[in-house]
Amino acid sequence: MKQRNCLIFFASLLSSLTFNASTFGQELTAAERALIEAEAQRHVEYYYDLYYERNPEALATEVFTIPWYIMGGNGIIAYSTEQENLQYFSSAIQGLLERGWDKSTFRTANVCVLGAGSAIVSGTNTRSRADGSIMSVGGVSYILGTTDAGWRIISFSSHSPDKVVRCAEE
Repeated sequence: MKQRNCLIFFASLLSSLTFNASTFGQELTAAERALIEAEAQRHVEYYYDLYYERNPEALATEVFTIPWYIMGGNGIIAYSTEQENLQYFSSAIQGLLERGWDKSTFRTANVCVLGAGSAIVSGTNTRSRADGSIMSVGGVSYILGTTDAGWRIISFSSHSPDKVVRCAEE
């Protein structure tokens, strides 16, 4: 039942992305698609840069929409304010540091362009210590959209590192 609820949430989240008349159903050129892929991937890389800089203030205000969602093994968790974001990222960074974390590296496996202002970036997150040893490797997919402030992450879901979200062109 939890998986079904997650799928229903995911479907409703995607359907709620805001499209105006000029972008809804618009066919994208290869160049437009490549630009969107690069912009979305760059925003996820920016998120990882801010984590490496241990900058919870910027993470709380420059990366995610308000609200945003984590989907995972414990269900769906929503964060609705910048203050909640700041508390979440401060705590997450502190917890990682206490376990010896130095940095996280994201390797993009695929970018699925949904439209002119939305994409899913899927890949792996490798957490490592200062000595270079690996703490963990996990799969993660980010749902992104554009806002007046630029690209923002709307949601992410952790998963097996062997899974990759892909979209087939029909």
